Amino acid sequence: MKLKEYIRGSYYEFKDHVTWPTWAELQQDTIVVAISTVILALFLFGIDSLFGNFIIKNIFELLR
Repeated sequence: MKLKEYIRGSYYEFKDHVTWPTWAELQQDTIVVAISTVILALFLFGIDSLFGNFIIKNIFELLR
């Protein structure tokens, strides 16, 4: 019985109380997430390149 009430209440909550985004809002949010992901990826690539090419090479030269 409790499971049935839970499912019925969940359905009611999703149907009548949740504010779903419009298609335009969804597209805009997706673009923001995509741009943010690209910026973060470029930043991490830069940091990784800096550590890989500069710092790690210098450490190996010091260990020789």
